[in-house]
This record gives sequence, structure tokens and C-alpha cells, in this order.
Amino acid sequence: MKSFFSVAVAAIVAIAAQSVNADVIGFEDFDGGAINLNGTTNVFDYGAGGGSGGDIFGRAEPFVTGMPFDLADDSAADVSGDGTGGAFPTDSRGLIGQNSSAIFGLVDSNGNIDGAGNPLNNAVWSFDISSAITIDSIDIDMGAIGDWELSSDDGFRVEAQIDGGGYQTIFLARPDESIDPFDYRALDSGTIPSENDPLRLTIDGAIDAGILDKSDAATGALDTYTSTLLAGLAGSTLDIRVSWEGSPSGSEAAGLDNITINGTIPEPATVALLGMGAVALIRRRR
Repeated sequence: MKSFFSVAVAAIVAIAAQSVNADVIGFEDFDGGAINLNGTTNVFDYGAGGGSGGDIFGRAEPFVTGMPFDLADDSAADVSGDGTGGAFPTDSRGLIGQNSSAIFGLVDSNGNIDGAGNPLNNAVWSFDISSAITIDSIDIDMGAIGDWELSSDDGFRVEAQIDGGGYQTIFLARPDESIDPFDYRALDSGTIPSENDPLRLTIDGAIDAGILDKSDAATGALDTYTSTLLAGLAGSTLDIRVSWEGSPSGSEAAGLDNITINGTIPEPATVALLGMGAVALIRRRR
């Protein structure tokens, strides 16, 4: 009896191991393509609670919602406006340009973000991850540009938690004052922005991921970074929280895009097979 039971369990486990898929279990691209996004906290559009004037802690979309000049690369097109204005060829700074899509932007945490004199310092995205056996990784596109200052603890932090169990830092961006200057990627006009003290990214508290750069002019995309700190864990809800680190109050710009939660999901046939196998084993043991 024991022999049959052990062999049956081993067979079911082996089949299950071969019948799972790695898949996207949560996603937010700020362009309307969200997957399993249950809700958000403090996530607003620029001009509608997420920023005004030169300050932003919210969603910005080139040519549509508008955005601060320090976030927008206007060197070849009216990215910071509605697209009907002229370019600003002498623009020397900008995180996203004419080929970029909407992002979550950060400029000046001490500013009048919501239009009522109140700064915002955290935003949360909550994803339903109950369909997954485990989390595999968390990918986020990120970038930054400007002369950041370590003395005021400039930078930003990205944290994650499962089912309210407590946030853990997965990405931390802080100034590297040993680099003077850093040459960023080219603006849309071809101009190379050069700034002191760029942001250096640390992943999962230990991995040096290098300097955060601006978007690629040709594709408009930011670089993708991956955390595996929560790999192998599971739950019902995963929260991603973004906050300023310290109190940046200048014209430096940072941004995030394409928050992606990757996980392992069993195929429907596997779930059914495991259920039938369990029933059969119970009957056999009786």
C-alpha cells in the first residue's frame, strides 16, 4: 500500500512539474494595458492631482497630459505640451522624448504636487497574484537624469510586499558623487546631456546595477531592471510602493514604466489532474 501511494504521489508531482507556465501575473504600463491590477493609492495624472508646474509625482504622457520641462525632452518636439507647439532645440535635459509612452514621473518631492500645496511621497499599485504557484521576478523600467545630491538623500525607493506582510526594498536609487560628470544618452536632437552625481541603482540590497540613464531616443524606452527578492513566494496580493528617498527639491527627473510581475501558473489540465489524483489516492488508502 505504501509503495503504491509513494509512486502515485511521485507521478503526480512529476506531471505537475512539467505542466506549469512562467507568465505575467501582474502588469501596469500606464497606457491602459494593466493586468490583474486591483487598485492604486496616490497615482494621479499630471495636472489632475499628480503634479503641476515644474513638479510631478504621477503619470505623465507625452503630447497628452503635459509634464514638467525637466521630465520632457523637448529638443525635437513639443513633448511637454500637447504637440502643437514648437520644439525647444536648446533643451539640455529630459528623461523621455517624442518616441516615449506614458510613465510614472518624479520631479521635486518638495513641490506643490496636488495643486493644494501638498507634496506626495508614495504611490502604491496592488496586484492580484492568486493565480500563481510562485512569484518568479519583478521587472520595472526605470531611468533618471540630473545632478542629484547625496547631502539631501536624493533618490527614490521601490518596495514590495505580499498580503500586507511588510514592505521589502527591491530597488534603491541613490546619488554617486564620484562620477563628475556622467554623459547620458543623447536627447532627440542628438545633444549629449552631461551632469554630475547621477543616480546609481542597487537591486535587492546587494546587486550594483550601475547608473540610471535617460530613455533611448530611438525607441523611447527606459532600461529594464529585475528583482528576484520575492522569488519562490506566493500569496493573494502583491503591493508595489514607490517613494522618494530623502527630500529631492531640485529639477532632477526620474521615472518608472512597465511594472511587471512574473510568476509560475499551472495549466488548467494540471489542476484538474492533481484534483483527480488526490481523490483517487484518498479512495485507494481507504
